[in-house]
Amino acid sequence: MEGLEAAEAIAQAFVDARRNGNALVDYPGALPESLDQAYGIQERAIGLFGRGIAGWKVGRIADDLVDAYGSNRITGPIFADTVVEAEDGSAPEMPVFADGFAAAEAEYLLRIGHVPDSFDREWTNASVAEYVDDVRIGIEVASSPFQGINAFGPAVTVSDFGNNNGLVIGAPLDRDKDFIGWPVALTIDGEIAGTGTAGTMLDGPFGAVRFLFELARDRQLPLVPGQWISTGAVTGVHPVRPGAEVEASFGDGMRVRCRIGGKHPG
Repeated sequence: MEGLEAAEAIAQAFVDARRNGNALVDYPGALPESLDQAYGIQERAIGLFGRGIAGWKVGRIADDLVDAYGSNRITGPIFADTVVEAEDGSAPEMPVFADGFAAAEAEYLLRIGHVPDSFDREWTNASVAEYVDDVRIGIEVASSPFQGINAFGPAVTVSDFGNNNGLVIGAPLDRDKDFIGWPVALTIDGEIAGTGTAGTMLDGPFGAVRFLFELARDRQLPLVPGQWISTGAVTGVHPVRPGAEVEASFGDGMRVRCRIGGKHPG
């Protein structure tokens, strides 16, 4: 198979595996060689999946791969039925593909309040800030039926919805505060899995928004008001298994939690 037919087959394989909870031991086709090919697969999969999009996850491309792929970030859809509010301190159960790949990430979440009439312009971090109406702490649940989703480069990751499988929305924070330097930590079953600050994340959370506005300009990414942007893993990508208790802490005492559940075949 070539071209559109091959992309359609890969997209269908990922959609079927996600619907049924099945693992994919091997990538279901020829590996995409470029981000353009990968986003083509993702776009087809979004159409086949047929679910509403509540946001977009943004991930970082490793420094040594930036030149090869022509970008330092990737994105994928966050579907509405995988988003949970937990600002009250509750620990919702977030399913992952038990026989695939699963990880948890501490992230800052920015909500799009409104969008410009046209994305066809040059964007800066400052110019996108006016379109953001809420900032929260949160946890991205990264999971894919394909065990090697992060082992074959960013194009493969993009092709399966950017390796997203859910979002936990925590408490709001004052966007006027300098949260970029806040210490962030993620613990799994009470053990620290990683620490960091948003200051180490390329050009920060608003840079992730700028990246998406540029992608909306160049690829007609369907950004709409009310969507959340999960702006990138502050402390790293931390593997988890079903049953794990995850907590992300931000600054002086802000926390958000979840429990990892398993999605099994059938």
